[in-house]
Amino acid sequence: AGRVTDNTDRHAADAALNPSATEVRATYDNDCDGFVDDAAWTPSPAEFADAPLPDQIAGVRVQRLTGHRDPRGELTVLLTSLHDVQGVAPHVYVVVAEPRSTRAWVYHNFQCDRLAYIERSFRLVLSDLRPESSTHGRLNVFDVGAENRVLVMISPYVVHGIKNLGSRPASFVNVPTRAHDPARPDKSRLSHDHPRIPYAFD
Repeated sequence: AGRVTDNTDRHAADAALNPSATEVRATYDNDCDGFVDDAAWTPSPAEFADAPLPDQIAGVRVQRLTGHRDPRGELTVLLTSLHDVQGVAPHVYVVVAEPRSTRAWVYHNFQCDRLAYIERSFRLVLSDLRPESSTHGRLNVFDVGAENRVLVMISPYVVHGIKNLGSRPASFVNVPTRAHDPARPDKSRLSHDHPRIPYAFD
């Protein structure tokens, strides 16, 4: 089927396999270039579907993350411009939380945090202290991780804290909307027992 002058054409009996063919199947090298291109596939409708919280704080968005498994393991897309025009990733980092450790409380003045949770078990708490917000004073408490895989976008000035609920180290990924500038860090902190936040981590 290909253009060879000896008996090395492994697909001589199949005229559909030749250098002029379009690569359309994931199991054959249709165009004889030595590579097998992936076939097109349709993502699950659940991928990046909104998963709103009860009494969700304004400016917060929760989306489902879906794992794609095969015999080698699993792949999970954490952020993509195919689903969101703000899918750009100017800064990406991984946080490893020690067992039962807590990180609270923080907020940002300019950036949105986009936190991706796909493993172990965490408790994420959000508190809206913005006086002008329609959800001022509201608290969102929910568990995320292996049993609830989500991407959580948190707007500026929404205070948040996170606890690793498990007995093993656990990691999550943050893809904020602004690059971290060490000379001008966009991060403010409140004490873990701040009186304006009606929640205490155990």
